[in-house]
Amino acid sequence: MEPAQPTRAKSAPRCIAVVVRGSLYGVRVEEVQEVIGLRPLTRVFHAPDELAGVISLRGEVLPVLDVGALLAGPAQASSPSPDARIVVVRESRAPRRRAGLLVDELGGLRDVPDAGLEPLPSTASEAVRQLVVGVIATAPPCGVLDVSALFDSEPIARLSGGEAET
Repeated sequence: MEPAQPTRAKSAPRCIAVVVRGSLYGVRVEEVQEVIGLRPLTRVFHAPDELAGVISLRGEVLPVLDVGALLAGPAQASSPSPDARIVVVRESRAPRRRAGLLVDELGGLRDVPDAGLEPLPSTASEAVRQLVVGVIATAPPCGVLDVSALFDSEPIARLSGGEAET
């Protein structure tokens, strides 16, 4: 009789935590393609504030969404911090749209508890309710972003006639 193989614990879902306008949000690791340093953004004429601009990433034009504007309204007139990053995300399910998310800084990795995400507090704004699926409640609390909802948000969906670019 062969010795029993140790059972591998399934790894808990994880999020990359990011800071956006002083609040902590998470993006599921499986939806993050890469994190890159901030680079010059090309503004798109007549685009809403929620589209920070576009960049060329290895020859592909990639839209960059201003997460702060999507969650909290128009961008503040200030230059990005030296810690600002672009988190390149891709939907985990079809149609697998891609974009960069402009964030103020990275906040490390966070594990989603076995019990799952907590509901949003009743004080959360309507914009946050539409874009955040739940909260990792352990201190410091971290709202987990719904990448598909970012693409489907009204200002971004309007840019491409209903769907963000792939």
